[in-house]
Amino acid sequence: MTLKYPLPKEKRILLAKLYFSLAVVPGTSTQVVAVCADALKLLTRSKKKISIKDLRLPWKPIYEILKHDLFLTRRQFEYT
Repeated sequence: MTLKYPLPKEKRILLAKLYFSLAVVPGTSTQVVAVCADALKLLTRSKKKISIKDLRLPWKPIYEILKHDLFLTRRQFEYT
């Protein structure tokens, strides 16, 4: 998808933050997360680069989502 009139960098940053916030809301369906992630990817890639100084997203919500799958307890590792 290409935009005929590209959004200014500041608006893309604000929209990217919004889509990130929507994607990490607990209980959100996977379809909504996928749509938000696609929109986030589309907004952050551009000819006018967005640097880390422009967009800092919090890591804690992603960690909370992934920690249950990445860091298993000892009992989950053992065979029964």
